[in-house]
Amino acid sequence: MEIDLPKGIDFYEAKIEEFKSIDNIKYAIKEKLIKPIGIKNLNDIINSNSKIVILVDDYTRLTPAYKILPFLINEIKNKGVRKENIEIMFALGTHRKPTIEEAIRKIGEKIYKEYSILYHDFRDYKNLKYLGKTRLGTPIYINKKALQADLLIGIGMIAPHRVCGFSGGSSIIQPGISGEETTFYTHWLSAQYSGIEILGKIDNPVKNEMNDVASKTNLKFIINVVLNKNNEIVEIFTGDFIKAWRKGAEFSSKVYGVKIPFQADIVIADCPPPSDINMWQASKSIYASELVIKPGGTIILLARCIEGISKEHPEVEKFGYLGFKQIKELVNEGKIKDLTAAAHIAHVGRIIKDKAECILISSGIKKEIAEKVGFKYEENPQEAILKALEKHSKEAKIVILHNAPTTLPILKK
Repeated sequence: MEIDLPKGIDFYEAKIEEFKSIDNIKYAIKEKLIKPIGIKNLNDIINSNSKIVILVDDYTRLTPAYKILPFLINEIKNKGVRKENIEIMFALGTHRKPTIEEAIRKIGEKIYKEYSILYHDFRDYKNLKYLGKTRLGTPIYINKKALQADLLIGIGMIAPHRVCGFSGGSSIIQPGISGEETTFYTHWLSAQYSGIEILGKIDNPVKNEMNDVASKTNLKFIINVVLNKNNEIVEIFTGDFIKAWRKGAEFSSKVYGVKIPFQADIVIADCPPPSDINMWQASKSIYASELVIKPGGTIILLARCIEGISKEHPEVEKFGYLGFKQIKELVNEGKIKDLTAAAHIAHVGRIIKDKAECILISSGIKKEIAEKVGFKYEENPQEAILKALEKHSKEAKIVILHNAPTTLPILKK
């Protein structure tokens, strides 16, 4: 899509810098497996009798698990581990089960056909085990099948994330293979804070809580990647799920961080696949926009949302996006029981209701639905920018966020 801006408009295009990808993935992974961070190497924590479940993040994440798994499995088998003792589990969190095509695209056809593939279901409590509570009182429900393994290995990516600061690390457990109630608690905890307090912050209360959940499991090793703007692997972090993740998050902030020269009256946020699958995912673009939008500003969101708002969480469409005080009242009154959905509503509502307005351009969400949940709606970005300029005048400052879901805007002081 193209947008014509009037002459003289002060605008800034925020683009993630170029980072060179790793040339030899096989060599890099092998080296990282024998030189992990904060833990013994993989060969020292497995033996020929080990039962291993490899956790893989889901289809909404860009982690190229199909590149990692062959080398990882080869290392495991070199220790004498039998094929039947290795299983792959999609750590789906609260997301739907992937299609066969999505699963194959994620882990590769050979792996898909040759190994036992498992899918986590966060609402299937007969296949979850209760492990007590965290220090803050979060009830811990974890996938039983995963807990039966001698060790878990988590594969994921590290990128800025509104709920927990950065994805990766313990996120493969919570929400990856956790029960609904566990995820309710951590996500509602995140809703108590603004995006500016969480997004892109390594030390934050929500990630600490997720770490606490993961520490009750047998997650012994992670393989987390950081990708460049072309979705190629730039760096690999392996080892302890906290220590290796922290190193990866520090590096990720350099890859995804973009310095912005001014606060914007208007933010144009571009949301490419796979984050545009639905509004649940596309909202990452809104979270990034919050870091640079002025109070009373306008966000223009370009996202296909081919699956609508969120089929897994119908409460979002039912209640729409609300300001934090409103959603908190509904939770306290027991009118909305899905705290994960409530947190999402609060995250978005804090921005598009309490701070700014958001104009949606989407082929997957109809005008009446968009307006029902709290967006303004335009058919194309040109109309949206003209409406925004009518409101803010031609002296408005504009920031364009390319690949907004993974961009971490950093305002220059």
